[in-house]
Amino acid sequence: MIIKKGKEMNLISTLKMTALSTALLLVGCSSSTTTTSSTKSIPSVSSNAVYSKPRTLDNFNDYVQFLKGKAATEGVSLSVLNAQNNIQYMQKAVDLDRAQAGRSKRNSDQPQLPNPNGTTNYLNKVLTQNKVDIAEERYWEVQAPLQQASQRYGVQQEYILALWGMESSFGHYQGSYDVLSALATLAFDGRREALFSKEFVNAMKMLERDHIQRHRMLGSWAGAMGQTQFMPSAFLNYAADGNNDGVKDIWTNQFDAFASIANYLHTVGWDNKLPWGVEVTLNQPLDLSLSGIEKNKARSLSDWQSKGVTLASFSQQEQDKLTALSQADLWLVRPDKEVGRAFLVSNNYRTILDWNKSNYFGVSIGMFADRIKMATGL
Repeated sequence: MIIKKGKEMNLISTLKMTALSTALLLVGCSSSTTTTSSTKSIPSVSSNAVYSKPRTLDNFNDYVQFLKGKAATEGVSLSVLNAQNNIQYMQKAVDLDRAQAGRSKRNSDQPQLPNPNGTTNYLNKVLTQNKVDIAEERYWEVQAPLQQASQRYGVQQEYILALWGMESSFGHYQGSYDVLSALATLAFDGRREALFSKEFVNAMKMLERDHIQRHRMLGSWAGAMGQTQFMPSAFLNYAADGNNDGVKDIWTNQFDAFASIANYLHTVGWDNKLPWGVEVTLNQPLDLSLSGIEKNKARSLSDWQSKGVTLASFSQQEQDKLTALSQADLWLVRPDKEVGRAFLVSNNYRTILDWNKSNYFGVSIGMFADRIKMATGL
C-alpha cells in the first residue's frame, strides 16, 4: 500500500508539472500574439501620396490604413496607430459637408446677386440679445481665468469671451462625434482630402503625445474639438496650459481654454491697443476693388475719410473706437459687396479671419465683443 501510494503521488506530481508547462506555453503564445498585434506593421506612406483605389465603402478600412501610413511617416508610433481601431465611415459627416458646399456653390452656373441684407440676416441669427445676456452672466463667473489669459497674452477679455461664446456656446456645445472617424470619412470623401487627411495625422499626433485619450476625443462633424473648437492642427499650434498643471485641456478647463484662444490671437498678430473696427457709411461711390483685407489695400483713416468714408453711428463707443484707430492701418470690408453694409477694420479683424475666413464671422465676433464690453463695463 505504501509503494502504491508513492506511485500515485509521483503520477499526480507529473500531471501537475505537465499542466503547469502547458499553461506557461499558452501564456507565452498569448503574450506573443498580443505583442504581434500591437506592433502590426503599417507601411509608411509619403505625405503627398495619392490613394489610387476606388472610393467605395468596401475600401474605407484600407484607406484608413493608408492614412495611418502617413501618420507613421510623420513619427506616430505603431503602438498608437494600431490601438486606434473602430474608425467608422460617418455618412452624416459627408451629408453635412456636402450641404455646406452646396450652400456656397448653389447656382454656380449663374452668378449670385449680392444680398443687401446678408450681413444683417447673419447677425440677427447668431448675435441675439439672449446670447449677449448669457455672455454678461458668464463673464462674472469666469473672471479669474479670463483676466489671467487676457493679461498673459495681451488680448482684451471681450474678444476671448466672444470667441468662446460663438464657437461652443460658452463651452456647452463641443460635439459628440468620434474625431478620427469624422476626419477619415471626410478625407475619404475627397472634396477636401488634403485638409482632412492632414488633420487626421495631427489627431494621431495628439494621441501620440498623450494630450487626450481616444474615448474623449470627440468633436464636431468636421473634427473641431473642445470649448475652443480647435481642429487638431490648431490644437498642436496654439493650445496652452493656462493653469500650469502640465496639461492643455481645452475640453473641461476654462483656464486652458481661454489661454488657448488668447494664445491663438496673440501668435497671429493681435494688438490689444486696437479695436476690431467700426461700421461706416460710404458717402460717395467707391470701386469695389478698394475693399478687401489684402496687405496692399491698407490705408490711413484720413485717406479713407477723404474718399467719403464716415462713421455709421456716432455713439460714444464708436467714436472712442475711431479715435483708437486713428493711427492704424485700416481696410475697407464689404461682406455684401456694393449693396450692403461696410466696415473699416484693423489688423485685429484680419487676425480673426485667420481663425475663420468668413467676413460674416469676423464682423459677428467684433460686434459681439463690443456688446460684451458695453454690457460688462470692461
